[in-house]
Amino acid sequence: MLTSSRRRVSYLKAANPHWFVLVFAALLWVYYVWQQLSIGNAPHHHQYHGMHANTKFSLLKLAFDWMVMVYAMMLPMTSGTIRSIVNRIPLTRQSRSLALFIFGYSLIWFIFGLVLLYLTALLADSSLTMMFEGLPVAAIAYALAGLLCNAKFRVRLLTACGSIWAPRITGLKADIDILKIGFDEGVKCVQTCAHIMIAMHIAGHSLLQMAILTIALFYEKHLYRNKKNLLRNTCMLLSVWELIMFY
Repeated sequence: MLTSSRRRVSYLKAANPHWFVLVFAALLWVYYVWQQLSIGNAPHHHQYHGMHANTKFSLLKLAFDWMVMVYAMMLPMTSGTIRSIVNRIPLTRQSRSLALFIFGYSLIWFIFGLVLLYLTALLADSSLTMMFEGLPVAAIAYALAGLLCNAKFRVRLLTACGSIWAPRITGLKADIDILKIGFDEGVKCVQTCAHIMIAMHIAGHSLLQMAILTIALFYEKHLYRNKKNLLRNTCMLLSVWELIMFY
């Protein structure tokens, strides 16, 4: 029986080469829930609600939290790309290649996150902050994100997500190819999802909103041809919710 279970597990791992990405993302969700629960009894202030930065958090801590969110939400979206990579490279190079892919994919999201954090800090320290205090900025951000969801340029980018070229399979050039694939996939992912991440950043990184948007993004990624407009409608509903909470 034990041998049969091991064979079944081995088969599932071979049939689903992206399994470790899903497990890693699930562990990060557990960490995120634990983090939220651990501060649930304390007075909670969003890090960037209303475009105000919380100065007690260092840039390193903010960057870490940003990447945790990116990995939890976005890494599972690369499942199809990981499957394509595994189907194109020798078994002996798979672990190395997947690590390089994730590094390249992470790099662009990390750069984007640093820029976003830096711009937020600049706005928080400027006189422009006063202009936003009487406005439901989170509701406005989600409404704008919803309008961008079905923009033609984004539809083209979304269609291109997951499409890769055949990398070389030996030597340093193979590693460079995989690294480029990861970076390119990260660029496409940022281009298609940046508006969602910015809106959520402004709204304060609510765990419930993260979960709702992750489900909507995953649905869009894998069932986009049905054109159900789920992501757009989700953003609009979150906009209404933030508007109600503001007033």
